[in-house]
Amino acid sequence: MYKLTFSSKINDDIVSVIGYIKNTLKAPMAAENHVSELKKAYEKLEENPFMRPLVHNKYLASKGIRFMNVKNYMLIYYVEEETNEVFLYRFMYSRRDWINILTNDLAEE
Repeated sequence: MYKLTFSSKINDDIVSVIGYIKNTLKAPMAAENHVSELKKAYEKLEENPFMRPLVHNKYLASKGIRFMNVKNYMLIYYVEEETNEVFLYRFMYSRRDWINILTNDLAEE
């Protein structure tokens, strides 16, 4: 079993996405469904975070970045094998320019 660790960025991402679906789109049931799907994704990652391959971008792959689709969104993470930890990094709409966003995020760290 792997332990899940949430970045501050992913917490902000999730609050923003769920709030957008619930309040802007006026779809509270869809927002609840997204939360339910996220919880299922967490359970899968706790059991086997390596089920998803590294991303195809060489720089991001060198950082161990993987992702799992959750509806129209991407749950972006990496695995720390030494500590049996899955670091949940970002949750973003899959049509965003996620490669550049992540590259810039990681370059700033």
